[in-house]
Amino acid sequence: MADSAMSQLPANEFDAVKAFVEALKRLEPKIQERALRYASEALGLQFPMPSQGTAGQLAPTADRSLPAPPVPSPALDIKSFMNKKAPRTDTQFAAAVAYYYRFEAPEAQRKNWINAKDLADAARLVSRRRPGNARITLHNAKNAGYLDAKGEGEFQINSVGENLVAMALPGDEHSEAPRPATKRRFRENKNPAGRQPRKSAKKK
Repeated sequence: MADSAMSQLPANEFDAVKAFVEALKRLEPKIQERALRYASEALGLQFPMPSQGTAGQLAPTADRSLPAPPVPSPALDIKSFMNKKAPRTDTQFAAAVAYYYRFEAPEAQRKNWINAKDLADAARLVSRRRPGNARITLHNAKNAGYLDAKGEGEFQINSVGENLVAMALPGDEHSEAPRPATKRRFRENKNPAGRQPRKSAKKK
């Protein structure tokens, strides 16, 4: 019995691999993976096997067919961001500032809440006319539904404001553009004051 069992053992590692593959190839991939893990645990091996380079051998190189990992896009400075979004009103600008500092600013500059000083500094950085009262502008943006307030003087972009900045800006140039003042044209009064219009003579 022992001799017959020994005669069925693979002669070398290639025959062992072949027998192992033949036993697994009809199984589902998940079952194959479990079987490999069970076999490695039974043999005291780690699965998957760590790559080890020995002296005189080159360590295995990465598969060049794999795509390179995506390179994260650099963060925009606030002026470039505002040039891209082009907020037209002070309330839109306040929402854009809150959005920028929460999602688009460099990691070291990001913050969830902004205040009147942040809004005034942002206007200075983007060369925009500063709001007459930055705190009132933030309250107006809150009343417009773009920001949420926290305590005294701190505001955070909400879902409505996020949708405005991310999807609606920049808006149509004609949708919210202020209408230029038009001069009223007065028709010349052909009848000077005090004069009655001439009556046409009746035919006899």
